[in-house]
Amino acid sequence: MKKALFLLLAVMLVGCSGEGTEKKKEEDVKKEDVVKKEPAEEKKVVPVKYEEVDPESKAAVEKFVEKYNVRVDILKQDAEEPIVIDKISEPITSELNKEENNTFSQILLETDFKKYKGHYKVEAKYNNDKKIIGYGISIEAMPENEVNEDADEWGEGLASAGTIAYVLGLNVDKLGDELGIADDENKATHTYTDPNTNYNVTFLIADSDLGKFGINFDLIK
Repeated sequence: MKKALFLLLAVMLVGCSGEGTEKKKEEDVKKEDVVKKEPAEEKKVVPVKYEEVDPESKAAVEKFVEKYNVRVDILKQDAEEPIVIDKISEPITSELNKEENNTFSQILLETDFKKYKGHYKVEAKYNNDKKIIGYGISIEAMPENEVNEDADEWGEGLASAGTIAYVLGLNVDKLGDELGIADDENKATHTYTDPNTNYNVTFLIADSDLGKFGINFDLIK
């Protein structure tokens, strides 16, 4: 998992010093028309239309998506090491799916890697009152023993995870330290509280040797 750690930190650090450029892009960005992808499989029990989401939560999710897409443009335009990942379709129209724990999940992005075998999914999470309670990413890629030293085969999924962390304002050093702890202690899951934000971060790495892992970013109640 250390290979992935180093790439993840690199992704988040790229452009951190170019904050002014990103702010200008937020002012100038023009939204692209993106064909909405159908979910790979139906897991919903009770569908809820996005229009039913709490208004403040809708605004927060839409801002998150806008900043995510701006960040995608910045990664793609990096002069030294451009990284190409998919944007989240705007406007948001995907339904919310009822989960077993009386919460809702909403798929914001589900896509295959462009170059290597694998795919990843970005979700927004809501409580029973349709208020945002966090975000999550799940990644399924090549087994770790087939990944090169730069973790290129996991790159797109990790770039998306790094983009989420960057948009939410997480402390990069703390993220790296905690992922290192999880790796050193061979933990299946590991949760910590980010010092810069109001989020608990949980690494889901039980099957990382198989190329399956994820991160949850949960708002502290």
